[in-house]
This record gives sequence, structure tokens and C-alpha cells, in this order.
Amino acid sequence: MLFVEVFIIGILAALSPGPDFFIVMKNSLGFGCRIGIATALGVAFALVIHITYTVLGFTYIMEKVPSLFTAIKLVGSLYLAWLGWQAIRSVPQHGHDQANHQKVNDNKTFMQGFREGFFCNVLNPKAALFFLSVFSQFISADTGNWVRWVYGSEIIVAVGSWFVLLSVIISYRKFREFYDRYNYWFDRCLGSILLYFAVVIVVSTIKS
Repeated sequence: MLFVEVFIIGILAALSPGPDFFIVMKNSLGFGCRIGIATALGVAFALVIHITYTVLGFTYIMEKVPSLFTAIKLVGSLYLAWLGWQAIRSVPQHGHDQANHQKVNDNKTFMQGFREGFFCNVLNPKAALFFLSVFSQFISADTGNWVRWVYGSEIIVAVGSWFVLLSVIISYRKFREFYDRYNYWFDRCLGSILLYFAVVIVVSTIKS
């Protein structure tokens, strides 16, 4: 029963709008299904990092060395702010500019999308807090290592599957055609949301 509960929590976490959601949506709309899936896989692979240090007890070190967690928060906020600023700088595309824009989109590599998804998640301090809260509820000192890894794997599958599905749906031609007409407004809105998350992280870090 606990395995089902952990999987459901993973799905709910993925459905909750956050930096990962918006970066996958932005890349799927702007660069198509392939790059969207690459971004989703980057997010999923970053979860492996979070789960590994949580299972191995690195979270305990983070609790004992608050400056380490503070540094992670600040680096993560800077990365989100950079992504947001790049999106906000988007300008309307007309005529041959639109064609050039499409050409640039087509030339974006799989690894570029993967890196954006990976760093967006791995530098997100909320991901570390999420795993700390989840594992503290379902794991005790008596819980076997294999059970901990199964719990972690469930979350990776749940989150990764949702973002892959999102990238496939949102990159449908009708969605992308609409996006191509108003891409600069979408980019600015999504960029503003990413900046908002960056500011929230900085403010929470200062308060703590």
C-alpha cells in the first residue's frame, strides 16, 4: 500500500506547477516534441541525483551544514533567473525573422534540452525538500535500502512519465502554430514565472 501512496505523491508533485513544468512546456512549444522529451528526461535524471543523496544520507549532512543548502538555493535561484531573463528578452518575429527563428528552433540539440531540464531540477532546492519530506514520512531506520530505492524509482517514473506526456501533448501542431504566432508573449509570461520562482527562493533563503 505504501508503494502506491508514494507513486501517487510523485504524480501530484509533477502536476504541481513549478520551474520544471514551465521549462518543459516552453521547450516543447518552442522546439517541438523531441526537445521537450529531452527536457523531461533531464528533469527525470536530476531526480536520480536527489534520490541518491537522500538515500545515502546526504540530507543529514545538509541539515548539519546549513550553509551548503543555502549555497544550493542561491545557485538554483540564479539559474532560474537566467532562464527567465533569456525568455523575457524574446521579441516579435516577422517575415524572414520568423523563418530564422524556426530554423534556430530546429537546430537546437537534444543535449541542450536535456541540460536545461537537468539543471532546472537539480539546482531547485524545493526538490531536495520534497524528497526529505517524502522519505521522512515513509522511511525509518528499519527500512531496507532496497525499499528506499524502490520508493525513489517510483517517483522518478511518475514525474518523468508525466513530463514526457506533457511534452508530447503540448507540442501538437495546433499548439505550436498558436505559439508561433504569439511566441514572444508566451516566452515573456513563462520567463516572468521563472523569475518569480527565483525571487521566491532568494526571499525564503534570506528569511531562513
